[in-house]
Amino acid sequence: MAGIGFELRKIYGRKTLASSIWGSLYATMTAVGPSVLVAVMLIFLKVIMDQADIAELEKRFFTFSYTYVFLISILISSLFSTVLSRYISDCVFVRAEKEICASVYGVLTVGSVISGVIMLALCIAMRMCSKVPVPFLVIYYLLGVLVTDAYNLMTYVSALKQYKEVTFSFFLGMLLAAGVYAFTVYAMEMHVVVAAYLALTSGYFLLVLMLTFWCVRAFGEPEGSYFAFLQYFVRYPKLLVSGGCYMMGFYIATVIYWFFSDMREQVSIFWAAPSYDLALFLAIIANMSSLVIFVVRVETAFFDKYVAYLSALNNGSYDLIEKERENMGNVLRYQLFFVYEVQLIITVVLICLANVFFPYLNISVQVLNMFMVLSMGLYTVFCMYFTVVFLYYFEDHAGACAGPCVFLAVTAVVAVAAVFVGKPFYTLALLAGGLSGWIVSFGRLRYRLEHLNAFLMCR
Repeated sequence: MAGIGFELRKIYGRKTLASSIWGSLYATMTAVGPSVLVAVMLIFLKVIMDQADIAELEKRFFTFSYTYVFLISILISSLFSTVLSRYISDCVFVRAEKEICASVYGVLTVGSVISGVIMLALCIAMRMCSKVPVPFLVIYYLLGVLVTDAYNLMTYVSALKQYKEVTFSFFLGMLLAAGVYAFTVYAMEMHVVVAAYLALTSGYFLLVLMLTFWCVRAFGEPEGSYFAFLQYFVRYPKLLVSGGCYMMGFYIATVIYWFFSDMREQVSIFWAAPSYDLALFLAIIANMSSLVIFVVRVETAFFDKYVAYLSALNNGSYDLIEKERENMGNVLRYQLFFVYEVQLIITVVLICLANVFFPYLNISVQVLNMFMVLSMGLYTVFCMYFTVVFLYYFEDHAGACAGPCVFLAVTAVVAVAAVFVGKPFYTLALLAGGLSGWIVSFGRLRYRLEHLNAFLMCR
């Protein structure tokens, strides 16, 4: 996140009220702006579809089938993200930006092949089991590949400084999707579900093109092997495990409840647990502010202390090294606990507000009850993630692996147990897993800070 860090430090360095407001807006636009725009687009399509004169089964088909596209894409991209981040940072360090651009095409190729195979299997299953029309399957297949490409390209956003352009790309994609949907439904009288998928596919196609353009513009024309990044999967397998376990832990309980819980429902080949999925979606929104707070606090305070410590480690005396280590450690603890505390307040307040407003939004009591526990569960998961990020800073890959692995294992075990115990316990899986992973990660971070000099000097 060096690019946004530079910009935020420049903005906040003016130390005025206007700069503070603009810095917060800039961080929000960068950290969660694209995700918010995509969520708004999906909610918009869902609301219009609910108002359309189509069967409830078709509405559920749209929701369930797109959920599978989202899950497949985000799990595939999680296998790339941490390793790619390391590859990009190394290329930036040796000023080999054109190799970064080459890796963009390599990642798009590999990601498209993996997602293409999975999406092809889903399309064949839909055709054989439900006789879904081939034109729809083609659109569905393309959407799955494009969404995966978009998530993989977002990994490069941390190395870009054109955050406004990236958010603008998402905004244009959303506008195109809305326009395509309106044209196909009202002018061509296409079926609403097919029109929605065609709109999403058009929007993501434009998004992938624009994100690729910004990468080429930022890093220059590609040079070298398109697949040089693949060797980093062999050199840094713990990064692959860390990123993959974190995202799998995030959704492992969801998948278990889809196929084994008494909340599950089936449409075509797709299984889902609508009440749990809605509560989880709302809980993610409730905790999304933590990403903005973390970006602002870390990039405007910790990063400078981190650079000062590394400079002292390379050129300073032992006393100076210890002084900078203690300064950095104090800032880290202060900023980390600031994020913990502020987000806890925000989450609790939103839970209280949900008890007031959810009944007016026709959200059931069951969803409300699950939302309250899942919000606290996701709070612990995000806190674990923020702690792991600092372990990445200190290149403690084993430590960064420990928390997510514990998170995945505990969440899966508790989710399986909850299926046998009963519905009231379903939400405890994320809470137990997130809390366990958070404790392990925080303990590892404390240990690493105490032995940081020896660890970095002896690597």
